[in-house]
Amino acid sequence: METNQFTQNNQVSRKTILAIVGTGIMSFCGILLETAMNVTFPTLMHVFGISISSVQWITSGYLLVASLVMTLASYMHKRFKLKQIYAVAVGLFFLGLLLCVSAPNFTILLIGRLVGGIATGMTTPLMFGIINQDIPVQKLGRYMAIGAIIVSMASVGPTYGGLILYHLGWRATFWIVLPLAIFAAIMGLLNIEQTRPIQKTHLDISGFVWIAAAFILIALSFNEASAHGWASLNFWLMLVLGVLAAGLYGWHASHTPTPLISIKIFKYKAFVLSFVAYALCQLVNIGMAFLLPNFGQLVLGTTSLLAGLLLLPGSLLRLFFMPWGGVLLDKKGPRLPIITGISATLISGILFFSFQAVLTIPLMTIFFALFSAGFSLTFSNLLTDGMKQLPMPLKGDGNAAFNAIQQYAGSIGASLMATFIAISQTQPHGLSNLKATSIGSRRDFIFLILMELIMLILQIINFRIQRNQTKETN
Repeated sequence: METNQFTQNNQVSRKTILAIVGTGIMSFCGILLETAMNVTFPTLMHVFGISISSVQWITSGYLLVASLVMTLASYMHKRFKLKQIYAVAVGLFFLGLLLCVSAPNFTILLIGRLVGGIATGMTTPLMFGIINQDIPVQKLGRYMAIGAIIVSMASVGPTYGGLILYHLGWRATFWIVLPLAIFAAIMGLLNIEQTRPIQKTHLDISGFVWIAAAFILIALSFNEASAHGWASLNFWLMLVLGVLAAGLYGWHASHTPTPLISIKIFKYKAFVLSFVAYALCQLVNIGMAFLLPNFGQLVLGTTSLLAGLLLLPGSLLRLFFMPWGGVLLDKKGPRLPIITGISATLISGILFFSFQAVLTIPLMTIFFALFSAGFSLTFSNLLTDGMKQLPMPLKGDGNAAFNAIQQYAGSIGASLMATFIAISQTQPHGLSNLKATSIGSRRDFIFLILMELIMLILQIINFRIQRNQTKETN
């Protein structure tokens, strides 16, 4: 069945737009709650009597589950009606919400967040799937930017979480999104259309097991490091086993006719470079969203309200810069916005590191605004540019891979930020908890700078490859 990408006059139907709005808002609700919890960590640590390495699973566990569900996106979109997928996701979202608001202990709260992660793992790829399949290619950049705004607005979560926590308590964080989620549920269920035929495709269970093993083992390895340090035997053992499981999935996928995610997408060098940079971009983004509110509260001693508000100007900037970045890509190509954006995030990271000893809430707000401007020019454009490198038959696999790595990279980003801080807090140097947290945060900033530098190098190489490919084609 022909999709709207090839309709006359490149028009987008009203139902398609409303379907994107509905699925997008539901995805936003999930992501908003995910990052809103970051600012509640000091409170939750006190209420439930847990450490930072334990409480960070509220974020990293949520993202881990979401990323695993997203690996099933390509299969689900072929096998089931999109409206059916959305209905299940909506039900799981409300179940997770109920568990969280009524949680008597940390275990129930964590289970509620994991259920919510499943819901987001279904809705986010659904939104991008509709965009990729039903939006004309000439308008793809701006619509992908709109989708990416929804995902990247995760950074407004700490502002929302800080405001609600300060005035109403952490449980109200979940109650207040309920009306918006109900609106999104109705909007999506009324407007999602099935533009592709259902296929009785085979579920690659073995492939899912290998991917799940890789994701879980690598995530657990960082939790082990946070408890026992980088020299821990269990850390290295889990990390190696996780990498081995990922390799075994690659071998399996190359020997099965219907892999969960086709590894043929990784034969396209320009796609791979965009894919890796996209993962690092989200790792840094979630890392910043985790680090800054906690630094504000644990090191600077500010309130949860101010710690959350410091991210607000940067979050609002994304509303303007990201659509503009998508239009810029459509008109000028990907190189200008992506290289400019990564450079801005790199400068921001260097400023955070250089001024850490004298950081204040106003300074952090300015530096994060610069980071957000750069992130806005980079994030959705890496996704758009990467997807353009794939032929149509592989776009479903590319979409699933991008969405899965986006969530998983965020999970690893949160885990790494918590790990550097936890290791500093447990090292026996007679330091106060405040000083140890400050040292761990400094290491976090160094790590984020290195990731941003790698992103820049990868994209310089990427555009060189694309330029050479264009010359060869001509």
